[in-house]
Amino acid sequence: MTRPLRPPMPSSPVAGAVAPRAAAPWRAGAMVWLVLWLVAWAMVATPLRAQTADAAALVADRVFVAAPGRLIAEGNVEVFFGDLRLRAARIEYDPEGDRIAATGPLTLRSGGGDVLVLADMAELDRDLRNGLIRSARVVLGEQMQVASGEVVRSSGRYTEMRRAIASSCEICTESQTPLWEIRARRVIHDEEERQIHFQGAQFRVMGVPLAYLPHLRVPDPTLDRATGVLRPAFSFDNVLGYGVRLPYFIAIADDRDLTVTPFLASGRSRTVELRYRQAFASGTAEFRGAVSRDTVQPDGLRYFGAAEGDFALAGGYRLRFSGIAASDDTYLNDYGFATARRLTSEAVVERVVRDDWRRVEALHFHSLRPGDNNALLPAQVLRADWERRFDVPGIGGRGMLAFGLHAHRRPSDADVLGRDMARASALADWRRDSVLPGGLVAAVGARVAVDHARVGQDTNFPQPVTRVTPAVMAELRWPWVRDGAGAARHVVEPVAQVIWSPRDGDDPPNDTSRMPEFDEGNLFTHDRFAGGDRRERGLRANLGASWTRHDPAGWSSTLTVGRILRQRDPALFSPGSPLSGARSDWLASLRFDGADGLSLTNRTLFGDDLRPSRTDLQLDYAWSAGTLSTSVMHIRADPAEDRADTTSEWRVDAGVAVDENWTARVDWRYDLADNRMARAGLGVEFRNECVAVDLSVSRKFGEGGSVARATNVGLSVGLLGIGGSPATRRSRCAQ
Repeated sequence: MTRPLRPPMPSSPVAGAVAPRAAAPWRAGAMVWLVLWLVAWAMVATPLRAQTADAAALVADRVFVAAPGRLIAEGNVEVFFGDLRLRAARIEYDPEGDRIAATGPLTLRSGGGDVLVLADMAELDRDLRNGLIRSARVVLGEQMQVASGEVVRSSGRYTEMRRAIASSCEICTESQTPLWEIRARRVIHDEEERQIHFQGAQFRVMGVPLAYLPHLRVPDPTLDRATGVLRPAFSFDNVLGYGVRLPYFIAIADDRDLTVTPFLASGRSRTVELRYRQAFASGTAEFRGAVSRDTVQPDGLRYFGAAEGDFALAGGYRLRFSGIAASDDTYLNDYGFATARRLTSEAVVERVVRDDWRRVEALHFHSLRPGDNNALLPAQVLRADWERRFDVPGIGGRGMLAFGLHAHRRPSDADVLGRDMARASALADWRRDSVLPGGLVAAVGARVAVDHARVGQDTNFPQPVTRVTPAVMAELRWPWVRDGAGAARHVVEPVAQVIWSPRDGDDPPNDTSRMPEFDEGNLFTHDRFAGGDRRERGLRANLGASWTRHDPAGWSSTLTVGRILRQRDPALFSPGSPLSGARSDWLASLRFDGADGLSLTNRTLFGDDLRPSRTDLQLDYAWSAGTLSTSVMHIRADPAEDRADTTSEWRVDAGVAVDENWTARVDWRYDLADNRMARAGLGVEFRNECVAVDLSVSRKFGEGGSVARATNVGLSVGLLGIGGSPATRRSRCAQ
């Protein structure tokens, strides 16, 4: 069974809802008498119809029969027929014309509440599906209102309104003119297709006519997927000039759709964007792309294509894929399709179950950074991994077996030779923990890793390289728990871990472990290298301690301090790495999680001189009116990691609701190393019950002069309450 691509519609209060009331005993008796009378009359007067029509029910304060056989109900009258409900002050039923005349104020509501009619008087058939309604206001999907002097219901499906005014804006006493409205000579609502047809339509903003359309069709508010024009977006930047995007959505079926977006820019750019989505029984897929002809590169067409999907396979496996390619390195950035510095395509088949992990992955990389030579980068990668954990019989503890295959290729040519490599790895690991007297937790373990690599197009490695790296480990932990003042709980845990592995061993070229990390997550591990090209060796001690405080008020904090001591420098890490030398840098990590939405994380690496080599501070705060996220990052230069200069940046992203209608956003990136702004952006959004306006301005200041500075201004205007754009209820009328 396919799954529709429709997003769920948020719920909203029912417009014009009437509070329920308890029926008095004498009213219940009148209803029983009336139902019996209607059944008897129907059996005598129209026996065939009585057998085929749905039963009707009526509740009223007073019910009587007037000559010649006319049924009259007065006072809080309610009529139920099928999925329709009529409420009125008074109704008369004429058996000769089989018609109901109702006087108001009256309401006629469909079963699902999608259509609500409020009027002064109506003449309807006994099914309540056809007839004439005068001085009416029709509410569609609890959002759009259509006011008309005369409403005609026909075929139990169409509601026709003449000389009508439609809007989803509320009309307040201070101003009788809605923010926007559509005036039409004739409006027809098709309940079955959920479409609204306007004939002779005039679109007005604050009472001022802006456009005239002989015919206009829009989906009603209950339909969130319908073929038609979506919200336009306007933009300006110094590369393409002024531009407008006008998306056109095509609902091919419930499980697939296509969006075609023409983009026209004053800088003589013509672009067509495409997006196709489809849902399957086992997953979803999406394909995107664009084709442009512009004056930025006038020699030919510019284009890009992207695809992504997620599918469930047999046996608990999952398939995920994503791919992207572009005609040139600046196309995605020029048109705002992406801001990445690297294009990554991948296909992954993976299964994760208890104690078993399997993964096969194919990747392709393409760098967009100026100065990068893609012929020298390992652009094509193939990986296969399998990991199994188990209880070890006899000696106890937990064991782990892992096997991996890795191969990468550089797309070199005759002028530039790029090194290629393939490696097979196997790893066996065992660990056993025991609790000693006094609360000490001791652990012992052993590990052996075997790597076999073949290297191509590199004269330094003419023969395959095989490396065996055994290791043994001993560890002591001593957790202390103490209840402090105010029922707070403190947990202090010092840890000492000693690992030995032989220093000698042949290494293949290092392509997968060029940027090893050092943090609280890998402080007590055998290896800090991410790939299998390098294995940490020698006698070393991983030392550290952590202090965690749990407060009954709901917040907690954790401080971790640690360092790695080695018998001698293994010369495995670059001189600029915080892991280099016989003694690594100090690691200090702090994490705070508050009960009020505040989160703080800081990780700093520093040497004996207390000068930080790397630091990362992240603060996030969310409250009822907005969110704030800011971070400060500092990384010292390391040519071995292709970082010739020190990197230091301050980032801020924030969004604040100024009031019930206005929301402000701000984001910037400041280069602390070069003392200059890298990026700045400001956005404001106005949203009320019937319109959403979003204005944004962003500025990219370049990257060391290698990327052209760019300014972009975006404007998006959406009318809420029309097909898939839900309106919001206003809490009060404003001046």
